[in-house]
Amino acid sequence: MKMDLVQQQGLKLNMTQELQQAISLLQYSSADLLSYVRELTLENPLIEVKESRQSPFRQSRTSSNKQSFIENTVKEKTNLRDHLRHQLIDFSLSKQDRSCLELLINALDSNGYIKDSLEELALIMNIDEEVLESKLYFLQSLEPAGVGARSLQECILLQLRRLKTRNELAETIICDHFRLFAEKSWKELSKILKIKINQIQEIHEIIKQLEPRPGLKYEVDESTYVTADITIKEVNGAWHIMYNDEIIPQLMVHDPSVASGSFTIDKEAKSYYAKNVTQGKWLVRAIEQRKETMINVMNEILKRQSDFLIKGKSALKPLTLKDIADTLDIHESTVSRTVKDKFVQTPHGLMNMKSFFSTKLSEDQGDVSASSVKLRLKEVIDSENKKKPLSDQKIANTLKTLYDIDISRRTVTKYREQLTIPTSSIRKEY
Repeated sequence: MKMDLVQQQGLKLNMTQELQQAISLLQYSSADLLSYVRELTLENPLIEVKESRQSPFRQSRTSSNKQSFIENTVKEKTNLRDHLRHQLIDFSLSKQDRSCLELLINALDSNGYIKDSLEELALIMNIDEEVLESKLYFLQSLEPAGVGARSLQECILLQLRRLKTRNELAETIICDHFRLFAEKSWKELSKILKIKINQIQEIHEIIKQLEPRPGLKYEVDESTYVTADITIKEVNGAWHIMYNDEIIPQLMVHDPSVASGSFTIDKEAKSYYAKNVTQGKWLVRAIEQRKETMINVMNEILKRQSDFLIKGKSALKPLTLKDIADTLDIHESTVSRTVKDKFVQTPHGLMNMKSFFSTKLSEDQGDVSASSVKLRLKEVIDSENKKKPLSDQKIANTLKTLYDIDISRRTVTKYREQLTIPTSSIRKEY
């Protein structure tokens, strides 16, 4: 075998650290970007924040109507476990009691349920299961009602027992006939209990007001409220895109080596200043580039989704990330990062930028998007006769008749499940 030395010419993209950071910056939400900027300003003394009345860095001490951006968008987060621990302060508990309650609190899942068996948990502390069960009953007496339940049935029952006006029939049904009630076998249930179906319906309405997952609201990240990155407004008959510059503060970069005048700066200080000046200038450019990319992508989205501005979400057309990428001559992943966790204030409410994208239903359906079909499907179900809810096939027939949307029963079932809408038998009211 003969070996030759061959020289070839080619192009290769070397991704610098700055380019990697710029890509990361593009996909940050406004809250994440704000946190990143705050960290850099603490590390880099040459980056100065231009404070304004609305600046996220400005802490106003005036009236509540003139609170700072941070005060309006950030609040302390209390998770479920901390919320429960805080309630224990008011009780005089032994060391073992507190250890048992801490064990149970740590065993809670995000919904506020305990899925581990008490037998297994008791073995961890080497105590009797009955002792731990008594502490579970104590935990279940705390807020929110239903916390510490081991099943949906127990969760609902715990909440019924905490109502100001107890309903014995409701408690009996949930305690002794939960399966029949959940499956809506109400005729059979009415015969067993010798009650009218409308009484079961009334209890159903009461239970609908309860919280099946009491811990969930504590697990949602409430450290920041959603703030629109972009606002779409109509001005003199034309639609305008306005970027929310108040989300991220304006930055200035100082270079002491330039402003030193006749003063001599040693080599080490010059190196330090140069590094921080470069970092500061990069940050300013990256934030500006992020803004420009977001505006360009949003402009192109609106060109494709102009009907949405007038008619609303039902008028959204099929649109993919590739459509926008090809038009703007950028990579599809760039569009994906641009729309990630970004929000737009529209004439039809606050929307995630990603919600403007939807696949085409099928080739013979023209400009009908899957998201618009889901919207129509939900409208059909919302307006149905609750005493005679529509089957999936009847929903498909209705969509064809009312909106000329031709989809199969199987597709209706798939979309209904994606919308977490139950079957017709469960939706039925008596």
